[in-house]
Amino acid sequence: MLGPFWNTGQLTPGLMGITLRFTKIMISVALAASLAACASVGNENIRKETAATVATKLTKGKTTKDDVAKLFGSPDTVDFSDSGNEIWKYQHVRSQPKVENFIPVVDILAGGQDLQKKELALFFNSRGVLKNYTMLETDSEVRTGLINANQ
Repeated sequence: MLGPFWNTGQLTPGLMGITLRFTKIMISVALAASLAACASVGNENIRKETAATVATKLTKGKTTKDDVAKLFGSPDTVDFSDSGNEIWKYQHVRSQPKVENFIPVVDILAGGQDLQKKELALFFNSRGVLKNYTMLETDSEVRTGLINANQ
């Protein structure tokens, strides 16, 4: 015999508990998956750029501020050096939560985020022509939780 629920169309108390637990687990997994997406802030135009791709787009002594603005949009910051050079900076930061953040109890003990930061700095002479530039890419992490508190 397969049990009373097969005959009546109803779940037994034991199966109902298993079904509810399974449902809760599936809801938790779906919620964690939706929250696990990456977050980013800054200039989206440099998100996919690398030092190599930037080098193919910029030419020292030839590229102008207008050319750069067409490629990457408006800079995030503009500064001036003592010698009269204009410095444009573009930044982009991407953050991805660590998987430990989504495991109950473990998230209290250890968690964090992986960070990828990109910064493009461009130096223009007084005529608005590119004098020099640098593209920096750094990977780092932020650790959280009780285990990481003293590190």
